Amino acid sequence: MRNLKTALLAAVLVGSTVFAGAAPAQAAPILRGVYYENSECHRVGNYGIQNGYWPGPYQCVWYPVPTNNPPGFWFLYA
Repeated sequence: MRNLKTALLAAVLVGSTVFAGAAPAQAAPILRGVYYENSECHRVGNYGIQNGYWPGPYQCVWYPVPTNNPPGFWFLYA
């Protein structure tokens, strides 16, 4: 019984040191908005960083939609 307790304690100590030394994972970008124009996407992206709504950087990504008018949308990720 004493050997079992010693083994469990060793496992807990090793496991806790692994988690204590681990770095936090990088957060995935979150969709912050969808826009018709590139300039509007960048305007809102800069506004969000300057006013503390999200930590930088942001990214505006174009997704074309051939059957639509306008022919696509700008997606803001931050």
